[in-house]
Amino acid sequence: MKSPKLTSPDWSLGIVVLFLMVIGMIMMFSTTSVTGLSQYGDAYYFVKKHGIFLLVGLGLFVLGIRIPHQVYKEYAFQGFFFGVFLLLLTLFPVLGVKVGGAQRWLNLGAFYLQPVEIMKFFIAVFLSVSLANKQTEIKDFMKSVGPILLMLMVPIMILAKQPDLGNIILILLVTFSLLFLAETPLSHMFALLSSGLVLIATSIMLYPYQLRRIKSFLDPWKDPLGQNYHIIQSFIAIGSGGFLGHGIGQSKLKYFYLPLHYSDFVFSILCEEGGWIFAVIVLGLFGALLYRGCFIAVKAPTQYAYFLALAITFFLVFQALLNIGVVIGVFPVTGIPLTFISYGGSSYVMSLFLVGVLLNISRSRA
Repeated sequence: MKSPKLTSPDWSLGIVVLFLMVIGMIMMFSTTSVTGLSQYGDAYYFVKKHGIFLLVGLGLFVLGIRIPHQVYKEYAFQGFFFGVFLLLLTLFPVLGVKVGGAQRWLNLGAFYLQPVEIMKFFIAVFLSVSLANKQTEIKDFMKSVGPILLMLMVPIMILAKQPDLGNIILILLVTFSLLFLAETPLSHMFALLSSGLVLIATSIMLYPYQLRRIKSFLDPWKDPLGQNYHIIQSFIAIGSGGFLGHGIGQSKLKYFYLPLHYSDFVFSILCEEGGWIFAVIVLGLFGALLYRGCFIAVKAPTQYAYFLALAITFFLVFQALLNIGVVIGVFPVTGIPLTFISYGGSSYVMSLFLVGVLLNISRSRA
């Protein structure tokens, strides 16, 4: 077998990500000044912090491009259990930080770290190695899908304890998609789907606030000033934008009407200020990201690289689709940020690293 030929990275993917990052920075300037001034006395407080995340993320982006993607294969299981260890630390009162009813962050003194963002990369590597090694056994549940699901149950149960239903759904979606593309028998897929539904139902029963979110999703107009306030304000922001929007910086909902307007609900303000046309551009960019990621996967020289490129692409794009689905009322509120656009350190930094790894895979050709 010939060794893969190294070429230049797929910079068309880099250009797509650059456009998304520029839109994200524009939205940071537009949405955070009011909150920054009122809470910290500095209109550029969040912009400065976002700039730090950008610099750190670009450093990891360069590392992702330079480190051969084959290296991660050698440490797939060590990395997986390291990610599990970081997730476990969030459950300890001294280290774990609870925000909005969920204990998902680690207090590292100078900054907060959300370990699930690191865990998602190690899950991508683990799934890629496992599926590549088990292609000849994919029809045997006990030798292929069974062990994979058993391993994934460990981080998923910790996420359920935090709780973090949004990332549980995201991980299950990516896993389901990879198993489908690996030509897993439908009976095995049904087992995964059933397991996922049981886990989600269990999480909802254990944590009443998640059940309240489901009820709010089913009838958002029932309590517009209470439990459903977020989504109603999101609808108002999106609807008022019309076709062309009110103009960048001209949002009215960011004046303390729409909570989390610079993070989880930034797409609502994007629609209010940029209108339907701006929303379509953003969706088109994520569509282009999906296309280029799948193109890189198809051209990958090995099964491992193929599945890794797909896993990374799916994590980046599915996260964005979940976020957009929440703000337009298609999904219940999950707390998932909009990739490359929402304010958020761990997610933003790791997303740039994932793009770097994807570009490193693109350098190899079969």
